[in-house]
This record gives sequence, C-alpha cells and structure tokens, in this order.
Amino acid sequence: MDWPHDPSLYPPYLQAAIRKGIGLGEGAAYVPWVKVPDFGSRGTCSNFEGIRIDRPYHFLSSKEATYFLLEERNPENSDIQEQYPILDIQSTMRLCAQLGVSHPYNGRAPRPFTIDFVISRRNGRKTTPLARSIKTPSDLADPETVQRLKVEHQWCSQVGIDWASVDTQHFTRELLSSLRFIRQWFVDRYTPREESAKRFAEAFQCGFEMATPLEELIQKAARRSRQRDGVSLFRYCAWSNLVKLDLRRPVSLDHSVILLP
Repeated sequence: MDWPHDPSLYPPYLQAAIRKGIGLGEGAAYVPWVKVPDFGSRGTCSNFEGIRIDRPYHFLSSKEATYFLLEERNPENSDIQEQYPILDIQSTMRLCAQLGVSHPYNGRAPRPFTIDFVISRRNGRKTTPLARSIKTPSDLADPETVQRLKVEHQWCSQVGIDWASVDTQHFTRELLSSLRFIRQWFVDRYTPREESAKRFAEAFQCGFEMATPLEELIQKAARRSRQRDGVSLFRYCAWSNLVKLDLRRPVSLDHSVILLP
C-alpha cells in the first residue's frame, strides 16, 4: 500500500515529512512513520534487515519483532510495512469525534494514527492488504488504547482493509530467541541452495533422535548428505520449514530439539 507522493495533497504540517518520503513507498522504498531512533534507548526497540525486501525494519517492542519474524517466513507475503501511518487525517479526526476518542497530536498539529503492520498477502493473482495490531494483554486493558484501536479498525473497514488485533500471549522470549537463532543463516550471509537444503533436511529428519544435542544431529546429517556448513544449512532449513521445528522452546546447539509432525 502506498500513499500519494505529492506534498500538496496533505495538510501543511505533514508536508515536510512527505517530501522526505516518510510513511510512503512500497517494498524496499517504504519508510516507516516511526523509527527506532525516535524512541532513544528504549530497551524493547530493535531493527532487522529484511530478507526478501532489502531495507531496515523498525520495531518498537519485542512483540512486534516476534510478529515480523513469523510473517517474514510466510512465502505468501509480498510486502510487510511496519509503523504504517494513516495520513487521511480528516477521516481519523471525524472518526475520533464520532467515537468520543482523543486524536493524537504533536503540539497543535494532529499526528497520524499508525498501524503496527500492513501485510500484503498474495492470494492467487490477487494481493490483499491486511492491517494487524500488536498489543499485549496489558495494552488491551488500557481504555485509551482500546478506543484508538477502534479508530484504526473503523478506518480500515471504510477503505476495505481487513483489520485484526493479534493474540500475542504466545509471543514469549523463547519464541523470539528461537526465531532469531534460525534466522542467523541470513545474518551470516549464507547463500542457500535449494537442492542441498532438501537433501540435508531429509538426512536430518531420517537421523533425528530425541534427547540428542542439536549439534550432534547436524553433524550426522551433514555427513549423511555430504554437505558442508551444516549449522547454516540447518538454520535455513528450519527457517524455510523444510525442517519443522518446535520454536516454542529455546533452540541451541548444545540442547535437544523437538520436531513437529
């Protein structure tokens, strides 16, 4: 999804940001409305370089980072836009008035609502935008947060975008750690080859033994499939779901892992 790039189409207080391309673009050209540096040294903020889309992604919480990594693995997603602004200020002001919600402001100027994620998902030849809010149970216990989410939901309904609040209760530290572990193949600049990955994945699953340290399983699979870079191969296979790994528990080389059916 992309907003028009002509600054004259926006209120004066938004035009400087529009000229810089903030909140605009798709794919690698997208610039999120809010970035990690905007929050200083807040400990839960993080950013990653995208795998399919070559740009930095900015997350304001560990829950957002977890959701991104889960969605980045989905091959049906063609784009992921975080901190997506609703630049249609007139509509959000009107919805706030109707719902009795305080619109966010920067000084005297209305500030855009931001949707945590807009996912572009392929469905055959069609691509559908999905708006997703990432909030903790404690966030959802805050009446002001709930009221602002209603504005997001109503605006998305008006423009025909599916909106939902994601259940983050299973977004544990262990899940985030496991996702980061298997994604390390990309951080290490490993270049996968699909045939090699499939041979390794088959060898790993054939030789899998419960309660055996992961490093030992990887070494055995690498020998059986005559592959090098066994650790990177395993990480890639787990990331791409060639090896179906239970990520709800921590994944490390010196501990055993659980495979899913």
